[in-house]
Amino acid sequence: MVGFVVGTINGMAGGASVISYPVLLGAGLPPVNAAVTNALGVSSANLFALLGERKNLRAMIASNWSLIAISMASSAAGAALLLSLPPYIFEKLVPFLLLIATLTLLIPTKIELRKSHKRIEYVAIGASGFYGGYFGPGQGVMVIAALAQDANRDPKTLNNTKNIIVGITSMVYNIIYLFSGRADWLLVLALFIGSSLGGALGGKWASKASPIFYRALVFIIGIGASVWLFERYILN
Repeated sequence: MVGFVVGTINGMAGGASVISYPVLLGAGLPPVNAAVTNALGVSSANLFALLGERKNLRAMIASNWSLIAISMASSAAGAALLLSLPPYIFEKLVPFLLLIATLTLLIPTKIELRKSHKRIEYVAIGASGFYGGYFGPGQGVMVIAALAQDANRDPKTLNNTKNIIVGITSMVYNIIYLFSGRADWLLVLALFIGSSLGGALGGKWASKASPIFYRALVFIIGIGASVWLFERYILN
């Protein structure tokens, strides 16, 4: 059920992994294991959200290849850092990371500008890729915020491009995670099935429904989870 909800919201708006991550922590997984399991489990949502755009997929990848390549490279670096640093460092960082991911939901997703600032866009996409490889939740919202600096992108194009970048990027760091030995595969399977179904629905609904309600829901849950993590790993 959690995977379905996360997949639906990620397919429509992004940011819903802040829901599934604390659920995995509540199930007893250590923070790094929860991050790896979460990434592997919900990664399908963005790709399944593109089912309705199958005919245009090759053209969309070609037109956004430079952004995809930057995100892929930086995400691999983030994943390598996650698995190489001592787990206690991640435990101390994760409350701040989750709070940052939640606060990205407040970033406006449509900013009217006369022209696109490509260098800034490249840096922002690279940063979001590194963040995605190291932690994950909130990457989709960060990508939308970066892409929205180009006023020529309509909401549907924004969402499709976000799903392409995050979907392909997630395959890179998930390959690294596959060999980490930190995944709980039963939970990965449950999340994967749910997020795949939810992502397909979210992709269809993205152009028809406003994501404001879903973002508000994710924001409230993310803030609550952040407070819980601060109490668990920082204040104690």
